[in-house]
Amino acid sequence: MKLTKKIVSVILACLLCISVGTTAAIAANYIGDAKVKEIAFEKAGITAEQAKFVICKLDYDNGIAVYDVEFYFDKAEYDCEINAKTGAVLKFKKEVSGVNVPDPTTEYIGKAKAKEIALANAGVKEADARKLRVEFEYDDGVAKYDVDFHSNKYDYDYEIDALTGNILKAEKDREISFSDIFFVRWIESFIAAIRNLFTK
Repeated sequence: MKLTKKIVSVILACLLCISVGTTAAIAANYIGDAKVKEIAFEKAGITAEQAKFVICKLDYDNGIAVYDVEFYFDKAEYDCEINAKTGAVLKFKKEVSGVNVPDPTTEYIGKAKAKEIALANAGVKEADARKLRVEFEYDDGVAKYDVDFHSNKYDYDYEIDALTGNILKAEKDREISFSDIFFVRWIESFIAAIRNLFTK
């Protein structure tokens, strides 16, 4: 079993190195967040200072690397998809919500408080939470914080009302680990078969 764990660890380490190297090489050919935002704001006809709650994420759409840029301005939500290599605008959508976007520094509970509420509800100490992420969202006139983290083999996903601190959604799912999937069992079977060849 110790040998199996060592082999699995070596394989995973090699895959991680390859993945990191490949990702870095590919990302070097992309135009980057700053340029993408500039393109999106120009398309919307506004300045960077006017855009509120800007979210920029690298994604893939039908095998093409794209940046998804979302932001708000003057009672409207903007959603822009931009080619990560060429900077071409692939999709552009503007939805008028009719609701002013409040200033989070004066009206919202803040990310720290949202995180505190989620951890308290889950009964998890911050020191025990891994991959802790808190993101602000403004969807259909509702301002909220998405709080995600992992602890003790479980994934937690919370939505916290950004104005009141009320919990809008709370989910807890078992975290998938390599020991739970067939890969490790296949490696163990493979090693056992090799051993049998040499012991005969």
